[in-house]
Amino acid sequence: MVLALVLVLLLDQITKVLITEAGVFRLTVIPGFLWFERATNTGIAFGMFSSHTDQITIISIAVVIFLAIYYTRFSRAQQIFIGMIMGGALGNIIDRIRFGKVVDFIRMRYYPAIFNVADSFIVIGGILLALTYLWGDKFGSKGDEKRRGMETGQIFAREASKLDISLYDSESYKGWEGACGWLDQKAELQSEERRDGES
Repeated sequence: MVLALVLVLLLDQITKVLITEAGVFRLTVIPGFLWFERATNTGIAFGMFSSHTDQITIISIAVVIFLAIYYTRFSRAQQIFIGMIMGGALGNIIDRIRFGKVVDFIRMRYYPAIFNVADSFIVIGGILLALTYLWGDKFGSKGDEKRRGMETGQIFAREASKLDISLYDSESYKGWEGACGWLDQKAELQSEERRDGES
């Protein structure tokens, strides 16, 4: 989770610095499909709530804190997706605190808004996190289930070993007990034979 968070945050901040320092307003990356077009946004997606920057910042920080507290309750795969969301959220939070607005620069054909790397990872991480719930967390639970199964198997193995030992000890005890009883009976018979002979 931490690695995903750091990588997304660094990628977001580096790309924003590069696009800002380049001083280029519009750069074609894939003709007719993808452009880098520098813009700013004080709201959220599509420019909504642009007059509530402070409230958006507070809510974003609260969401990051919530995820940081409860991320251990999720599977390993889900923790990676949560790291992507947190990294993107922190990237935009830093922009809001430093500049009072978010730097956007990615523009795609047929998509109505300009966005940034942080927005991309927030959306991707959110979609993947939702899919893990809808599909029973098949992305990351197999390893956890395998580990839990191995632990359970080890517990069963230990219990079986204890049971085998107890049974072995029990049978051994019964064998010795029977042998001792037979020896005692033989000794008594021999004693009676000697007494009869003496008489």
